[in-house]
Amino acid sequence: MKKNLIVLTTGGSGGHVFPAEALATEMKKKEWELIFITDKRIQNKIQGTLATLPIYYIAAEAITGKRIIKKLIASFKLLWGTIQSVYLLVKLKPSLVIGFGGYASLPASLAAQFLNIPVILHEQNAILGRANRLLARRTQLIATSFTPTTLIPEGIKTLQTGMPVRPAILKKKGTPYPQDTTEFRLLIIGGSQGAKIFSQVVPAALNLLSPDLKAKLVLYQQVRPENMAQVQEAYRNSGIKSISLSSFFTDVPSLLSDCHLVISRSGSSSLAEFSILGKPALLIPLPSAADDHQTANARVFTANGSGWLMIEKDFTPEKLAARLTELMENPSILKRASNCALQTAPTNAAEALANAVEQIIKKGK
Repeated sequence: MKKNLIVLTTGGSGGHVFPAEALATEMKKKEWELIFITDKRIQNKIQGTLATLPIYYIAAEAITGKRIIKKLIASFKLLWGTIQSVYLLVKLKPSLVIGFGGYASLPASLAAQFLNIPVILHEQNAILGRANRLLARRTQLIATSFTPTTLIPEGIKTLQTGMPVRPAILKKKGTPYPQDTTEFRLLIIGGSQGAKIFSQVVPAALNLLSPDLKAKLVLYQQVRPENMAQVQEAYRNSGIKSISLSSFFTDVPSLLSDCHLVISRSGSSSLAEFSILGKPALLIPLPSAADDHQTANARVFTANGSGWLMIEKDFTPEKLAARLTELMENPSILKRASNCALQTAPTNAAEALANAVEQIIKKGK
């Protein structure tokens, strides 16, 4: 058995991929040999250190939220992916498998458990995800990002490492909160393709602001491609100082470090990045997220004053305009929230997780 080979496996959302990338970067510093097993449909999302690793694609598909025939097809794909993973792991002989959640992490993790290869799970959310729940009882350790993290079975060893943050964000760590009051930089991000409701509510809300507030507003908003024309028309003759719309911002770390306020969903990786950079956030959780985990994440993030939670049914143009007016007219509120966010920032999460990996491998020798 190769004592220096570790398998990383993850689903395709940023909340899964970014911590895997962060850990890969840390483990590479320690000169461990790494491979990456995932679903081929996420290959365009693989960046940074993960993209430099040997990558093996296996069959996988989500089961939940589908009708019976599609559930059967997805179940077959997961079974086939597990068989593929058994073959790979027998061939590669890794010391340990680390799963970061998402349906694409199931086959390799299940195969490892079948072969009695140690498995560590990292849970990004405040509620243990469904894939990780299926694997939890036969794992050596569940590393968590939030305290508390619910639905973890009793008797399972846990370690709060925090959420490993991608290197591009860490490079911006320590950037001071902007003191400039001549303009107000607002960043709106809603996941990889933007949130449709943001395209409806935000323009209407910003058009309700006073002319003075509009005149200093610098807006960066992520917009779905199919909503772009509608949003552009909504902002026509708005009086806003500067408007940048894009379906995909290529340099979110820079935009995030420079902004005064961010409006976002409450995915775990986003919240960790807001904390690291000390960004006050107005959070609108995705109501359809599994087990409503985004609301749980947002409650933990905002509990100490780092930001504000607004559930989607209350996310109206009038309420958003009122909140933005209050914040833009009272910079001290935002500065206080920034300090609160920094206090909850995960420190050395990737290093803590890497150390846990090494300890489990050493115990197995």
